[in-house]
Amino acid sequence: MGVRGPKATVARYYVPWTDPVQAAHYTDPSALPLIGQWVTALRQQGKVPPEVTFGIAPDTDPPTGLLTDATGTHHLDLSEFLVFGRQGLHVLDADTFWQHYHNPCPPDREWAN
Repeated sequence: MGVRGPKATVARYYVPWTDPVQAAHYTDPSALPLIGQWVTALRQQGKVPPEVTFGIAPDTDPPTGLLTDATGTHHLDLSEFLVFGRQGLHVLDADTFWQHYHNPCPPDREWAN
């Protein structure tokens, strides 16, 4: 079963210049809980350390995702990507993401827990 949001799969495979990554593109506030479920699944599968968490900042409009790891708290703002690759989870703005990654052609498989 894939982790799906209101319009499409929340976390998909993207192809970079070297290794594929999985990434969730935050385009709709209703997707934040699903992105949180994805992070929880990664933690439960041992793919990210136990201290990695994802939450939603209170009182922000639009809502902001909060990725917390050993290096601190990282904001996932609307239109940004939460990327899972060899280095674990990190947040990238859309411009930076698209400079390094692209949709596979034809589209690759979708993320499944």
